[in-house]
Amino acid sequence: MTPRTPDPAAVRAAITALRRGRMVLLVSEIDGGYRGDLVLAAERATAQTVNLLTGIGRGLVQVAMRSAELDRLEIPPADPAMTGPGRARFRVPVGAAATGAHASQRAKTIRALADPSSTPSSFGRLGHVFPLGCAERGVLDAPAPPEAAMDLAEQAGMSPAGVLCEVCGADGEAARLSELLELGGAHGLPVVSIEDLIAYRRRELCRVERRGVARIPLPVGEFRAVGFIDGLGRDHIAFVHGQPRADRVPLVRVHVECLFGDTLGSLFCDCGARFDRALELIARAGHGVLVYVRSRDAVLRGLPTSSSGESRTAATHPVDPADLLSAFEILDELGLHEVRLLTASGENHFIPDQVRILDRVAMGDDVSETSFRAPIWSDAASAEDPMGKVS
Repeated sequence: MTPRTPDPAAVRAAITALRRGRMVLLVSEIDGGYRGDLVLAAERATAQTVNLLTGIGRGLVQVAMRSAELDRLEIPPADPAMTGPGRARFRVPVGAAATGAHASQRAKTIRALADPSSTPSSFGRLGHVFPLGCAERGVLDAPAPPEAAMDLAEQAGMSPAGVLCEVCGADGEAARLSELLELGGAHGLPVVSIEDLIAYRRRELCRVERRGVARIPLPVGEFRAVGFIDGLGRDHIAFVHGQPRADRVPLVRVHVECLFGDTLGSLFCDCGARFDRALELIARAGHGVLVYVRSRDAVLRGLPTSSSGESRTAATHPVDPADLLSAFEILDELGLHEVRLLTASGENHFIPDQVRILDRVAMGDDVSETSFRAPIWSDAASAEDPMGKVS
């Protein structure tokens, strides 16, 4: 596949197909070539679908699920002497009690692997179904076909166990990309890439849920702290000042957590100073929001990158795009769809999907008299207090 923008619609189409018991075609780029896998949700396996997997794919039928679950079922490594990642990946082939190699018998074993009520005694060793151990967080930890198969089943709302069968070409070797796409079209299979799935999962983890609100008196004025939690369980805070005005677009600052700069006043960055300056500018403007995003690497963001003794600016801190996605999800949840964004030199000009940035205001500017006429609050937000009442 040529480089392209990940397609979330491809993941949604694959999820819909899996829910209906259908197969999907997973295409991945590996070692400069391409690999195709037919994927099926394990709990939906039937004799017909297993037969289709082997007939169309021509490869080995495997079941991808979390290594911890295979450990619970006491399915050991295929080679106990093996060390490294392969030890957790490749397990002894199994079969449900009194089953063999027929499609219906393998389907029964596959469904048993996906059944959370199964126990170690549910399986015989050796068998004709090959379990594969996967990383806990799927493609976010290991961007590989087994993790993708497991993730797709779980994203479809089913047991986190995916059946996969690598597609071989007519000559029995790895299928070319053109063959894979032709096969998908001929059988009406949704085609999805690992890159699509990674982008989809990261996007879903950035979605936020409002958790509470409280009034917070600060040296520059009174703010409301609105709490949010994202898909990773991280807590974020929106510091909201003032009330919306029909003749002004709110001033907004996105501040990504920096433990050393924000809390300890580290001289390697000026994160703390920028945080204070943003609150001051928002208070002076009369209304606005500072979104405080908990970073995935809050401690490391505050450390110098070298021992040269040179100072470091906040603009050089690496910022995960997912952190910015969460920040703009929060603004969207608050009902702010058009904003003036406070920026500092060297910061990435991130362009969000949820919010329209009408103006980028330098942190050093005096913004107290700056105004823009534009509708800024969503209909769902209360005209009196769109952030919610505080008792």
